[in-house]
Amino acid sequence: MKIAGVTHPIPTEYANKIYEDKKTVFIGKSYLGKVSKGDKFVVYESYGAKAYTGYGTIKFIGKVKTNQILKKYKDKLIINEEEFKKYSKNKNEMTIIEFENFKRFKDPVVPKRFVTIAGKYIYEDEYNDIIKKGG
Repeated sequence: MKIAGVTHPIPTEYANKIYEDKKTVFIGKSYLGKVSKGDKFVVYESYGAKAYTGYGTIKFIGKVKTNQILKKYKDKLIINEEEFKKYSKNKNEMTIIEFENFKRFKDPVVPKRFVTIAGKYIYEDEYNDIIKKGG
């Protein structure tokens, strides 16, 4: 089965920064390296909707040295500088997912499988189902 993309849980307040403030860089501690540029990043709101609420196309995914992240992505991060410093404390590198062409679903889509804090891969059949249900 082909992997179509990846998802990570994002609290609603940060998901709103994607929708309203057009932020395009997710930062995480876990690295799901079987996806690459062109695959999909599906937003799972871990509070509020508890559902997939939109998706974008991955522009870049990889581990980036913590001391380089703010220099390169400061204005695009879904968290602010203070939150970043707290979240990245004692980490040499973190996972960056930069995405583009974000589309918010008309209808939230409840996942068939639990989304762990580390995120999960989304396979082609599940992705197609999500897109169909999300509108």
